[in-house]
Amino acid sequence: MKAETGDKVKLKAGPHRGERGIVDAFEEGKVAVRLEASGQLVTVLPEDVTNFSLAARKAWVTGPDRAVGRRKGTRLCDRLSVTLRIDRNLWERFLDLEETGVIEDRTKLINSWFREKLAELDGGERQS
Repeated sequence: MKAETGDKVKLKAGPHRGERGIVDAFEEGKVAVRLEASGQLVTVLPEDVTNFSLAARKAWVTGPDRAVGRRKGTRLCDRLSVTLRIDRNLWERFLDLEETGVIEDRTKLINSWFREKLAELDGGERQS
């Protein structure tokens, strides 16, 4: 399975490292990516992009009816996936902090926030 024009990608190296964009074209073994934020067209090596669309296509081919999350039998602890509606600006701030390394482990941090708030609401009666 190959990358296609229109795939959503994130650059892994170079002066635009961390920026997201869309595959615009393929040129002599390189990928032309139109950056999301600036609209600038940059040319990079295929190994210098994380291709989100390609990953999604591969996942769809291998398990189109599979539920979200890890495959059964591979979980390391008892967790479940949930969907939350979060204000866009708030989530973008969170992602920025995650990208810069201020937030190291998303799951661990959110679990600790939930524990703290639940203990506060519970009057500190239960901790899990």
